[in-house]
Amino acid sequence: MADRPQEGRVAILTGGTGKLGRGICRAFAKQGIIPVALDLDPVEADAAAVVRQCDVTDAEACRAAVDETVERFGRLDILVNLAQVYRCDNALMELSDDDLRVSYESGPIASLRFMQLCYPHMQALGGGNVVNCVSGAGTQGSPRMGAYASAKEAIRGLTKTAALEWGADNIKVNCFAPFGGDDPNMHPEVVKAVPLQRYGDPERDIGTAVVYLASPDCYMTGRTLHLDGGVGTFR
Repeated sequence: MADRPQEGRVAILTGGTGKLGRGICRAFAKQGIIPVALDLDPVEADAAAVVRQCDVTDAEACRAAVDETVERFGRLDILVNLAQVYRCDNALMELSDDDLRVSYESGPIASLRFMQLCYPHMQALGGGNVVNCVSGAGTQGSPRMGAYASAKEAIRGLTKTAALEWGADNIKVNCFAPFGGDDPNMHPEVVKAVPLQRYGDPERDIGTAVVYLASPDCYMTGRTLHLDGGVGTFR
């Protein structure tokens, strides 16, 4: 039990079968957490996770995924919101209503939906943890990423509000802004700008930190943890 301090706790991860999600699932499983990975196209699922297909923009599909998780495992302790459609490479003057609509429906609207669905189950347990994925593109700004950056900042706003409203229920709500999960050979010029000179490993660098944010011992709420190798330090 000492080696798996969160044995038996259950986590839902939206967008859970991407590179970042798979790394977090593996980190969770090593702690004894049961990860349930939801994804629109879960073809690259990790063996550490229970996998379920789910379109996070479909309200009924989201409700069914949460209900089935609780029915199967008897509890729900952790929510990790990773899902987000990535609409980028448009200057602000080129952004369309559709760019914003897709970004917001898959990001902050879906994140809030899952937070609302998971809240009563965490409250019934006497506490829980919500961990939302945001981005330095929003916290620091980034050209040609207006739809993505604004959607991620909307998630941060929801996170801080939930932290204030749900603290009395012992539900901790935090964000993390990762810099990891990609092929380090794809953008060598970007990696050179990172003080640690590498992308974060999805399990070792990102997943282990998310384990803390998802822990009952976490004494943080309403905060954003930058897991970026120092890339935003001087901005």
